[in-house]
Amino acid sequence: MNQPILSDVDLLNGLISQDEILISRFYDLYFDAVKNFVLKNRGNVDDAMDLFQDSIIVLFQKVRKKDFFLSSSLKTFLLSIARIIWLKELERRKKLSDILQSPSENYITDDIYEIYEYNERMFLYRKHFDRLSHNCRKILKLFLDGLSIKDITSIMGYKNEQHTKNRRYRCKLSLINSIRATIGFNELG
Repeated sequence: MNQPILSDVDLLNGLISQDEILISRFYDLYFDAVKNFVLKNRGNVDDAMDLFQDSIIVLFQKVRKKDFFLSSSLKTFLLSIARIIWLKELERRKKLSDILQSPSENYITDDIYEIYEYNERMFLYRKHFDRLSHNCRKILKLFLDGLSIKDITSIMGYKNEQHTKNRRYRCKLSLINSIRATIGFNELG
């Protein structure tokens, strides 16, 4: 059965409203183009799937901004996002030497790199945060929620505020050391 033709605006609205049917249309309409690009540029199908997901996330974050304006077709814009992210990934893999970035894509703002790198950092933080003990996660969450040491001491049932400060410090240090170990830095002590 033929699916109805959707405009770029329809697809973007579906993305904003997180409509699963319209989001799946992104895959139907654009995944093959991303996959072909990745396969031609030192990647595999798994890379293409990851890249497509990352590109959709960046697109979602960009269209939610009040100043967003689509100055090309949605396909061109999405493929440009994918291309920028893939070039960044290849740069990370030290395989960028024979791939040139086209100046015609300069209309896409540099914030794509920022959004992508922010997402990567948040994923890394979340992964290591989830590995912490239940109490460490709870202390750090309460701290991030802006609660005072006094309130955290009361909630956690600790004997005094100094103990809470020491626990918070050890939890933060544990998180930092876990992340640093993953990315190849020495542990702090």
